[in-house]
Amino acid sequence: MAGAALACGACFHVQVTHVPPGQSLSVALAKKPQLVRLPGPTPGAVTVRQSAAPDSGLPKSDNTARVAEAFSRGEFCMNAGKDDEAIAAFLEAVKIDPTFAEAWQRLAALYEKKGDNKRAIDAFRKSKKIASQ
Repeated sequence: MAGAALACGACFHVQVTHVPPGQSLSVALAKKPQLVRLPGPTPGAVTVRQSAAPDSGLPKSDNTARVAEAFSRGEFCMNAGKDDEAIAAFLEAVKIDPTFAEAWQRLAALYEKKGDNKRAIDAFRKSKKIASQ
C-alpha cells in the first residue's frame, strides 16, 4: 500500500508512505508516528449540539422493546414480500401502542397493495391524525 492516503471528513488527513507486506497499517503507524499529522481543532471551532435520543423514532411507552420488535419484524416481512405476515406484525405493534404512526402508515400501504381500500384509508387516517397531534 505505497503512497496511500486516508481521510476522515474535513477534520484530518493521514499520509502513509509505506506499509511492508504482512504488516498491518496500525503497526506501521505505531513504528513511524511522524507519518501521522493530525491538526487539533482551532479554539472556538468545536460546538456541542444535542442529538436526538437513539430511540426517538420509537413510541414512548412501557412496551417499547415489544413494539420495536414487532415493527422490525413487520419491516423485514414487508421487504421479503410476505405481506400477510407483515400486516400481522404491524397490527401487533399498533395493538401494543396505538399511537405508533409509522406502523399505521405501513399498514395503510400494505392494505392498499392488497386492494383493501377501506382498511387502507382507515389506517392512513389514523396515522395522519396521530402525526398531527
